[in-house]
Amino acid sequence: MTTPTRAIAMPRLTSQQTARLLILGLPAGLIITGVIAMFIYFRVDKVREDREARILTAKALNAADLQSGVHTLAAAIGPRHSAVPETINSAKKYIQSTLGPANLGYRVSRVEFQKDGQLWHHLVIDLAGKSAQLRNEVVVVAANYDSATDSPGADANASGTAALMSLAQAFAGSSQERTLRFVATVRDAPPFAGTEEMGSLNYAATLRGEGGDEKVAAVVTLEGLGCYSDAPGSQKIPPTPSAPYPDKGNFLAVVANPGAQSIITDGFRARLIQSTDLPLEIENSSSAGPLLGQGTAWAFDRAGFPVIRITDTGELRNPQWQHAGDKPETLDYPKFLQAVKAAESVITTLLNPRR
Repeated sequence: MTTPTRAIAMPRLTSQQTARLLILGLPAGLIITGVIAMFIYFRVDKVREDREARILTAKALNAADLQSGVHTLAAAIGPRHSAVPETINSAKKYIQSTLGPANLGYRVSRVEFQKDGQLWHHLVIDLAGKSAQLRNEVVVVAANYDSATDSPGADANASGTAALMSLAQAFAGSSQERTLRFVATVRDAPPFAGTEEMGSLNYAATLRGEGGDEKVAAVVTLEGLGCYSDAPGSQKIPPTPSAPYPDKGNFLAVVANPGAQSIITDGFRARLIQSTDLPLEIENSSSAGPLLGQGTAWAFDRAGFPVIRITDTGELRNPQWQHAGDKPETLDYPKFLQAVKAAESVITTLLNPRR
């Protein structure tokens, strides 16, 4: 015998009761919708904050990052010159990725130029100055990322490029009076070095042509920072040193061209000496020309900018400079780090002339 099923009678709502229910339910729906919207908003905002934090959060200079940068450029990628354009392209992509939004968070601009039917790119990032009076004055820090033909180019100049990337991270989000610009240049290594075909001459012309209110306060070039030796006779003497020169290649050279001589004050020297454990040779005279070399510093000097070259003196010390033996394992990374700390001091002083 089956039990009959009874239908449950639902009370009929008057139009007044229906309206009241909708009025009561609407705020609840809005609250739920609002909660969801706030969750999405703050989720997106958190992603935005995380992306911006890459710029705002600096990382101290360290030897591991420098070594990693040199290894990637000189070993993983290898010789980077016009005969092997794919390696130039790989180096460009590596630098752009390291500096860009997915990593350090900078917006990377590419300055494009064409030579010998080949397309080249300088890579540029800016950290805007905070002083209303000085932010239109720019301190350019430059290092070339190409190498001589058939050379891995660890010291010449993966060391300079790795230093540039580490310095970009060290300065990220910092407050400086002047604007800081990092430029990874290309087409500066042999066979173009010291000729009118250099890429840095192209970029220097771009700087001259920008016009407006922007003024280049100084150009700092990073060229060979990783080779050091305490052995007597390990350092060749430049043709015209301004003072007695050491014969041990254990020091860092900081070389000012005539246009930058006024920058090398007693205060500049004192801060620089305190910044590093390396012995220093600070060249500040018209006879410093040979120590400017034929690389990036030469190009900016020729273009008429005040230039400070920071270097281990390259071919005057390193027997493998721009040769096949210029490999990552030949560099002294603890001393390389001390050289980059000295560069950090130079840049900080230039960025803040009123401090």
